[in-house]
Amino acid sequence: MRKTAWIAIVLLSVSSILIFTAPRNTFSAEKPGKLIPVRIGIVSRSTLDMPFYVARDRGFFREEGLEAEMVLMRASLTVQAMLAGSIDFGTATGTAVSATVNGADVRVVMAMSDTPSFDLFALPSITSVQQLRGKKIGVAGIGGLTEILARQILIANQIPPDQVTFLPLGASDVTYVSLKAGVIDATMLQIPQNFLAQDEGFRKLASGADVYRVVQGGLTTSKATISERPELVTKTIRAALRAVRLIRNDKKYALEFMKGPYLDLGKERERFTERAYEAAVQGYVLSGVVDEKLQREMITVAAQRSKSAQSLPPERVFDFSFARKATETLR
Repeated sequence: MRKTAWIAIVLLSVSSILIFTAPRNTFSAEKPGKLIPVRIGIVSRSTLDMPFYVARDRGFFREEGLEAEMVLMRASLTVQAMLAGSIDFGTATGTAVSATVNGADVRVVMAMSDTPSFDLFALPSITSVQQLRGKKIGVAGIGGLTEILARQILIANQIPPDQVTFLPLGASDVTYVSLKAGVIDATMLQIPQNFLAQDEGFRKLASGADVYRVVQGGLTTSKATISERPELVTKTIRAALRAVRLIRNDKKYALEFMKGPYLDLGKERERFTERAYEAAVQGYVLSGVVDEKLQREMITVAAQRSKSAQSLPPERVFDFSFARKATETLR
């Protein structure tokens, strides 16, 4: 799909945007003066997107002269919304890479993690990946990260992906319900569903991080924003990176924040908070930058899955110059 096609479906994307408004808590900071609004398309209330909420409520955005608004929306809509100007940034980095390979003029400008947070869980009766032949695996969507991870796990275990059936079911909370109901035999789960599944007797067969590296979470934006508002890009990234460092260095604060209204940890929030924290800090990329090898790997995978794929150099998809600049000012 070329850039013009992305723009053509903007109206559909804009109508689907859901504004997420959460109450400010005691961590808020105020700074006088006129603030520049910045809208960030958040795709999940998870530990991957938590630093943006922390940055807002600890006043890091305000200290950069920004008034941040979080917009909760589907990953598939973030690129169209950015091109339309409805949001300034998105956090669906994988979606942005695929869109750019298909002609959209967007860039990944910050990486939140280079380690997939999804694990492959199966019914208790299935004890190995080999037993998934002929079975049904639930994924968020065809072509999305969970399907890519499931395929990579199968390939690593010498199982042709066409020997299983992939069922697109939506987010991991939905696929977990389907697993519990026996509608599917296995699925990729992330926090907190992976903790629930493990505690409830479902079998963990593999971890996505064991077979595949990928930028998960971070910031994407349009080439127009990079060209016309470079300071906005640097300031937004710097606020987010400050939050990542705070979360990593102040565990007590982070745990209290995670027990608030911002994360979707379900009814078991008290039970899973510390486990979620430990998993998150292990995956965060403090510099916001990943190596060129990983960049090329992501482009290659996106190209292989697209009929209209182009061979693109990393600088056409990723621009970490702003993250490097922001990191330098934080040292």
